[in-house]
This record gives sequence, C-alpha cells and structure tokens, in this order.
Amino acid sequence: MIRSESARKSEKFMNPNTTTVLFLSTGDAARGIMAEALLRHKGGDRFTALSAGYAMLPGVHDCTAELLKSEGISLDGLHAKGWNEFFNSSRSILVDVIITLSEEARANCPQWPGDPVRVHWPVDDPLASSSDDMREWKFRKCFTTMQNRVDALIKQRKPHSPAELMIQMRSIAAVV
Repeated sequence: MIRSESARKSEKFMNPNTTTVLFLSTGDAARGIMAEALLRHKGGDRFTALSAGYAMLPGVHDCTAELLKSEGISLDGLHAKGWNEFFNSSRSILVDVIITLSEEARANCPQWPGDPVRVHWPVDDPLASSSDDMREWKFRKCFTTMQNRVDALIKQRKPHSPAELMIQMRSIAAVV
C-alpha cells in the first residue's frame, strides 16, 4: 500500500522515534553548526540534529570549533553543508522541523518535502565582526543563545501533532 506524505508524517507523530531538526543558516560555519552540535550533545535519542547553509562556506569556522571543544562538545561528524546535500539528493531527508537562524536562510528556504514545521530563531551572525574582541564576544553570545534554546527544546514534552510542535517551537524562539 502506498501512503501519502501527510499520512507518513501523521504516523511519525503517532509513533515517534525521534524528531528530526534541520538548522538552516547562511554559511553553516557558525550558527547552524553550533545548534546541530548542541542538540546532538544534549538531545539524546529524542532528536536527530542536522544543519546546512544557504550559501555554504568552505568549512566550520575555527572559532566555532574552538568554542565547541572548550565546552566539551564533540565535533565528530560536523562539517559545513549546503542544504542541497539534503534537499536535492536522490532521496530527500524528511525533517520534522526546519529552524532558520538567519534572515537569508528564512527568505530563501525552499519548500521542503513532507511539509515540516518551520520556525525562525534569529541569531546575530558571529562572523560579521570587524575586530577579534567583538568576534569572540559574538561567538559566545551566539553559543549562549543557542544553548538556551536547545535546553528549552529538550525540556518540552514530545508533541502529539504538528500543530503542537509548531506552538512549542515558536515559544522557544522568544528564549534569548
């Protein structure tokens, strides 16, 4: 029997194994990588965390890697990715939630298979800093913001429907 995309999505909520979250940023070198790493580190087996960029940069920024290491968060498997890696592959990855972290990602995010919940968690770009001192401060602020939001996410009970998931995710966007 062939099931529709919406039927498959409904089944996932009736018998969920994990919630797949895709963090989309501009370059996937700082914000998205931090969010992915934090959710992997703290989310246990309830979540599958992914990240990608609208205009992918060549790699994870050194400051991102240093900050994650200093916090005891594994960098295993983390690398900068374009969203085409998930979207245009021979088998698109079905995600439950797309969280855009930059205005560019929000404005350019394509329609995703499976109609995932979409929310916007704006975070200042730590790479947009003119001085080393300002960059370090922005990286720390970005990390703290993402950490607070991921902590709020993992404290939520498992949603029973896409509508409940949307409400939960939008409420977390206000966490700073």
